[in-house]
Amino acid sequence: MGRKKKEIKEHITRDVLISLLKAGIVLGVAVVAPKTLKVVDDLLYKDEWKKYFPSSIDRATNRLLRKGVVRVVERGNQSVVVISEKGKTELLKYDLEKMEIEKQNQWDKKWRIVIFDVPNKYRKERDYLREKLVNMGFYPFQESVFICPYPCEKEIKFIREVLTIPHEIKYIVADRVENDEDLRKIFKLSVKICPQPTRAPVEQIYF
Repeated sequence: MGRKKKEIKEHITRDVLISLLKAGIVLGVAVVAPKTLKVVDDLLYKDEWKKYFPSSIDRATNRLLRKGVVRVVERGNQSVVVISEKGKTELLKYDLEKMEIEKQNQWDKKWRIVIFDVPNKYRKERDYLREKLVNMGFYPFQESVFICPYPCEKEIKFIREVLTIPHEIKYIVADRVENDEDLRKIFKLSVKICPQPTRAPVEQIYF
């Protein structure tokens, strides 16, 4: 009989740990000191966890605990790790960082416009909004007006909720923007050139 193949373990990353917790995968722990956790051994043999080094799971879990991203709750006679309310907010911001607008294969000839009037007390959110819109592919049409040719209503709604300024940001879909030739060039959209109407020849009359 051949030797049993040795399992190759790896270090768990913050993102993987959070993804497993978001999916509802149970992580049982024991509190060994104030704000210090140790993963319960019998859980490490479950499929979702057994590929990772136990010490790696301990370190990642404790880092998230210190940052307030996770907390410990009692379920029955077991202590388990769950994502905290602060953690949920952090995850939304993390998802926001990764968010992109999907480009259409064929442009539907509509413009998506975002306008906003954010008070100075939300200046940090306003500056982030401008930066995020540009990173997502919007063009700064005016100081507080950004334009894009691709559907992105869900993305803009998500941004509004994460930044907690939903009423200050408006999303508009326009069928036409006057003199949009430059915009089409910026977004590398096909510009349909209408043929000039031909004039009927003028008959010359001689007297």
